Amino acid sequence: MSEPLAPISSRAADAARDAWDSFPALHTANAATRKMEAGNATAWGLSERARASTLPPISLGGGIPDADTQPRAELLAAMERVLAQPGDAPLVYGGPQGYEPLRHEIAQYFARNHPAQPDPSWFLMTNGAAGAIESICAAFLDPGDVVITEIPTFAGSLRTMRGKQADVVGVGMDDEGLKLDELESTIDRLESEGRTVKLIYTQPTFHNPTGLTMTLQRRLDLIELAARKRVLLMEDHAYSELYFEGPPPPTLSELTDGYGVLTVGTFSKVIATGLRVGWVQARPDWIQAMVPARFDMGNSPLLHRMLHEYMVRGNFHEHVDQMRRLYALKAQTLAGALEPYGEPYFDVIEPSGGFFLWLKLRNGLNADAVRDFAAEDGLSFASGNRFYPSGDPGDDGQSVRLAYSWPPTKVLEDAAERLGRAFHRAANGG
Repeated sequence: MSEPLAPISSRAADAARDAWDSFPALHTANAATRKMEAGNATAWGLSERARASTLPPISLGGGIPDADTQPRAELLAAMERVLAQPGDAPLVYGGPQGYEPLRHEIAQYFARNHPAQPDPSWFLMTNGAAGAIESICAAFLDPGDVVITEIPTFAGSLRTMRGKQADVVGVGMDDEGLKLDELESTIDRLESEGRTVKLIYTQPTFHNPTGLTMTLQRRLDLIELAARKRVLLMEDHAYSELYFEGPPPPTLSELTDGYGVLTVGTFSKVIATGLRVGWVQARPDWIQAMVPARFDMGNSPLLHRMLHEYMVRGNFHEHVDQMRRLYALKAQTLAGALEPYGEPYFDVIEPSGGFFLWLKLRNGLNADAVRDFAAEDGLSFASGNRFYPSGDPGDDGQSVRLAYSWPPTKVLEDAAERLGRAFHRAANGG
């Protein structure tokens, strides 16, 4: 008769515990991981957990689409149509580039203003915009390569670049976008040091966190500079469809017909972040250069087919139009409600699209202090230093980012009142 399993299992567990209990997991992690942190809520696109308060929690933290207007019924109907179709294609692997009919629809809608209409070969489907950025970094960055970013910039993108052992160097912005004199001098300095500047990461339209939009002339000048220096442009246009009055300037890809530009897009901001469906748009030879760097067995064919059904038989265009009107109202509501507090405490950059207000603090106010006082009233948002590569805003001064996309419009006025109290307490020592 064989020995009972429990004692054998116990001896094996004891041996494993003795061997590994004092051996930290981080010691085994690779060099890149050992240098990384898990990332804060802002880097993951989430809101900070609200502190205990007598007031209902309000989050102005994460860039998340409005909950009440997400097209749940239409997406469910699209999913049901997909699963009712004969065959097993939605439930097996979908290949490296993603569902071709969905890539065709993305080209028709999101690249509709391209000088020559891209076809599906221009698109690589990914796990959201974050996955698109990760795919670009995995394919084109070697350890020690330099990525130049705007400062400030989205914290999650910074984590991705550093996770590929790239060095991140920031260049400032003005009201028209990336400062090109500073950009060129930075590239020249790095190259004189023997460094390889591989990518320039930019969010030219409805920038996260500032909400700024790069002017057309600055885009043209940036393209010329990047081409002259032979540095790839990685253009993140996650928010580009969410304009309030008129369309923004052309994307960098439109202006170059895709030459030298890798464009990142996503359904996260126009439908829902939980879909985790995004893409890289680039000329086909650049897409094919990225495919060998994929090891994830592709993305979900089921979600891709559902989104295709929704785009061709749902109300996607009408939904996006509704989002534009809603977020314009929300931005105006929050900015208007904050106006009485601005004079002593901050200047606000009002966007022409997207999800964010950027407040530049006055009179030496500390953003973390304002955030902490607001948290006592149940209000959460991100302090601006989280969006700087070094964590230090330097000459930019202290700022906070407010995301107006998620809360109902009627809640934003209450949020502004709580924020006003937080500014007053921070300015007066509590």
